[in-house]
Amino acid sequence: MTGPVPTLEPYVGPRAFLRQDSGKFFGREREAHEVCDLWRSNQITVLYGPSGVGKTSLINAGVMPLLDPSQNDILPVGRVSYTSTVPSAALPEHNPHTYALLSSWSPGESPSLLAGLTLKRFFGRRPLRQDPYGDPVLRLAAIDQAEELFLGNNRRAPYHEWFVDQLVDALHMDLDLRVLISIRDDQADAILRSDRLQDVMTRGRFTLGALEPLAATQAVVGPLTGTGHSFDDAAAQHLVDDLNGGREAQPESKGIDPVQLQVVCTALWKALPPDITRITTEHVIRYANVRESLERYVHQTIAEVARDHLDGDTARLRAWLRANFVVDSAKAPVYRGETLTAGLPNDVVAALVDHHILSPRPDVSGWYELSHESLVRLIRADVEDILAVDLRTPQQLLHSAQHARREGDFARARRDARDALDRTDSSRLKAEIESFLGDVAFDEGQYRTAIDHLQEAAGLFETHGRKETVGRLLAAIGRARRALGETRRAIQDLRSAIERVPDDPGIPIELAWTYWYGGHAHSARETLDRVLDEDANSWPALRARAEILLSLGRPDDALRDFARIRPIREPQVRAAYAYALALSGDIDKAREEITAVRATTAEHGPALLYAALVEMQAGDGAAAARLADSAITAKAPPLPGPLQGVAGRLTEVGH
Repeated sequence: MTGPVPTLEPYVGPRAFLRQDSGKFFGREREAHEVCDLWRSNQITVLYGPSGVGKTSLINAGVMPLLDPSQNDILPVGRVSYTSTVPSAALPEHNPHTYALLSSWSPGESPSLLAGLTLKRFFGRRPLRQDPYGDPVLRLAAIDQAEELFLGNNRRAPYHEWFVDQLVDALHMDLDLRVLISIRDDQADAILRSDRLQDVMTRGRFTLGALEPLAATQAVVGPLTGTGHSFDDAAAQHLVDDLNGGREAQPESKGIDPVQLQVVCTALWKALPPDITRITTEHVIRYANVRESLERYVHQTIAEVARDHLDGDTARLRAWLRANFVVDSAKAPVYRGETLTAGLPNDVVAALVDHHILSPRPDVSGWYELSHESLVRLIRADVEDILAVDLRTPQQLLHSAQHARREGDFARARRDARDALDRTDSSRLKAEIESFLGDVAFDEGQYRTAIDHLQEAAGLFETHGRKETVGRLLAAIGRARRALGETRRAIQDLRSAIERVPDDPGIPIELAWTYWYGGHAHSARETLDRVLDEDANSWPALRARAEILLSLGRPDDALRDFARIRPIREPQVRAAYAYALALSGDIDKAREEITAVRATTAEHGPALLYAALVEMQAGDGAAAARLADSAITAKAPPLPGPLQGVAGRLTEVGH
């Protein structure tokens, strides 16, 4: 007689648990309650541990189900990096981390509105909730994978600091706000030792480690509840012992990796014949085969990293791991350099960390090693090269492309997006991919290519009746045309965008920029004044008006607008503020601001142009010419076409 066939997979595999997976989440009950209590008791709680230890799973499937929505104002779990169908070029200038977080906390809100908010203003606008006795309830906000604040290219460094300042401001404003920050342990000091966070950081800290054997047994056995299947006690113990290094290992010295546990249990479940409902030790040995399951997973993972980062050269990646991370049958630490680690780009190291092959050493900053002792044998073994068959769905490829873009790997972003485009028949998904490719081209300053992709996306979305999306794509096209100096056509696109999305404040702000770049400063100011009549505290409108007032020779008025958006972190805005200070006579303060900007933005074209203008105002024509030359050749971001002439004139005067 055959047993019942379950309709749901009991194990989630190597991915993180989602909120809806809470019925399968076992072995972390104590940790979930402790984190929940810390979160409610402290303004900031930091949950940290190695990559793959289960922080995201603990929040989603362990902590969130414990919270009573009638007694707490609970926001969705947020991230500081985002994926969106709205092209970033269609949005006002914004802090990408803040925008990403607010988009995940408030997914139904207007993107342009969110792009113009700080964290303090977001919570200030959020209605206060009260309990049945009229007292305010706690606001519980989680930020998962916060290491994304500190990883990636240096272009985002000013945004990191600005984000932390916004978080502090929000916590000072709202004493009922409680923020849970989940972060990888090698980046935790950026939060734990932050000077700006010390006055709101108390005892809210929790380190998440590997599963203890008893908890691992619960994680093996518990998900089978209700499936008609079960383990013999000896069988579950055998599986956990094998995961823990074998029966001869010292249990107190090791823990079980949650990812490996899920990989092995998933392999067992898929291989188990349908007529077996009581799993014995013999079944574990035959169908789980811990060693073979983990070998297959590790070899396939290494092949995937090689495919994504080394043109599929798995042999080279295995040789690199063997030569640098294994010495005399033991793990060996390797120091991660600024751009290369033992000769390979650091994005390879980052990918291996994400896939739980490498991990940072907990005791020494900057050093990396194999995540588990068991990997030594697998890395040393001679195996045939495994071809990483790319079975990712178009949606998964697009997600991978979005991750690559965040990391600044535009070549991989384009490749994965184009692969996704080739694999899908969905016109709606094709529209999203074309929009994404437009964003990537815009990031690289390839504005003509960006326009082509964005126009293709607009046409596809038009067939689906997505009027607002088409409007925002037209706004992005207008911005790209503005960068090319095609002012008249840019204005036409932006006016068409406003017709489709009349309530989006970001598009009139982009129209104002286009007026200004086209030499119509007064029209630009009038447009911004209308935006500010609707929202007097619109950060994007204030920063735009400040720069326009600056161009009109009104530095004192510009400084008043700059004062309303401080602290200023965005490089171009801070450099413009420095120029306003210089025009008002405060050359020393202006140079201090420029020095701070250039410390983190060596290739920012507009910021370099303002630095040149500051030096010209200070009377140093030679320095102004050098900076103007650098502005003209800058790539991150490049100097927009209309400003090239300003830089060229500075170069001529200086020489």
